[in-house]
Amino acid sequence: MIPQLDPAIGAKVTRMPGVNVTVTDRCAGCGTCAAGVCFVDAIHLVDGRAVIGDACRGCGRCVEVCPNEAIELAIVKGEPLSNTIARLSSLVDVS
Repeated sequence: MIPQLDPAIGAKVTRMPGVNVTVTDRCAGCGTCAAGVCFVDAIHLVDGRAVIGDACRGCGRCVEVCPNEAIELAIVKGEPLSNTIARLSSLVDVS
């Protein structure tokens, strides 16, 4: 079970540059991903298929609950990832 995220915390979460969440052809339109899973309500069923909106934060909650493994999260290698690591390195030990 995915824990509930306090709305005050959810409002502060932003998508990391380079994170892409996509719905594949394996989507059967069951609606599991859209049933209160997304803390910003960014995923909906449209014409029997999951559609991810611009509000998506890239957290992966929908990826975890999809029974068909039809939602994929990918992190683009390169500059976006390097920039994020550099930004976080001053705050935490990322080694």
